[in-house]
Amino acid sequence: MKTLRFAVLTAVALGCHFDKLFQPSGGGHAPPVGSTQSRLSFTTQPDSTQMKDSTIQPPVQVTAFDSAGNVVTSFTGTVTVAIGHNGGLVSGGRLTGTTDVAAVNGVATFANLRIDQIGTGYTLAAAAAPLAGDASRAFDVTATPPPPGPATRLAFAVEPTNTAPGAMISPPVQVAAVDDRNNTVTTFSGTISIKIGHDGSLLGGATLNGTKDVPAVNGVAIFSNLSINDLSFTYYTLVASSAQLGAPIESGHFTVP
Repeated sequence: MKTLRFAVLTAVALGCHFDKLFQPSGGGHAPPVGSTQSRLSFTTQPDSTQMKDSTIQPPVQVTAFDSAGNVVTSFTGTVTVAIGHNGGLVSGGRLTGTTDVAAVNGVATFANLRIDQIGTGYTLAAAAAPLAGDASRAFDVTATPPPPGPATRLAFAVEPTNTAPGAMISPPVQVAAVDDRNNTVTTFSGTISIKIGHDGSLLGGATLNGTKDVPAVNGVAIFSNLSINDLSFTYYTLVASSAQLGAPIESGHFTVP
């Protein structure tokens, strides 16, 4: 009788705590915007060569992320972009256009930025208190447009971000056809395809849903409705390819928590 009573009590105790064994640490809640771990990131970078007094291409996008790498879609604060490293050769360059933009679903898009002085190694800096800021990659500003180069490879212009199972990846993944200097080749209109690269699901059978073959417009294919149906136990990557260009490229890691 004592043995039976002990077995029953043990089963009850395990049942009360079994679910906690599978809860993620911290309860799975992202830190609120304003925590020291929230940050900004340039998710659409300027091309490596820009033209003096012309709109920076592609339009720069800055996204708010939490500490787990999830887009903070509730963030609607104002993001400010300024020149970080000023690479002006004769005098310091000046950034014009709309430099203060309110985020929409966590993303601020800067559609009309320009720099008025030629130079090398310019960077942009993004800020939105109290989030941690970010700096763009370096780019040059020339007096005349660089000679167009042929598209030689693909590059992720907007990387996939962490998302819930079945939810659309936001902001939409973008893949660009670029030349040897990493400039978007706006004349490229071929079809770009995307698929799961590393499958981070438990059994390795995750499905990528949405439109996976997209013709490029002005050199960029926008995958506006991608989603993954299964939780990740490690991480996912996406692989983009085009029959007209070189080897496929793989995105950075992201999760489907």
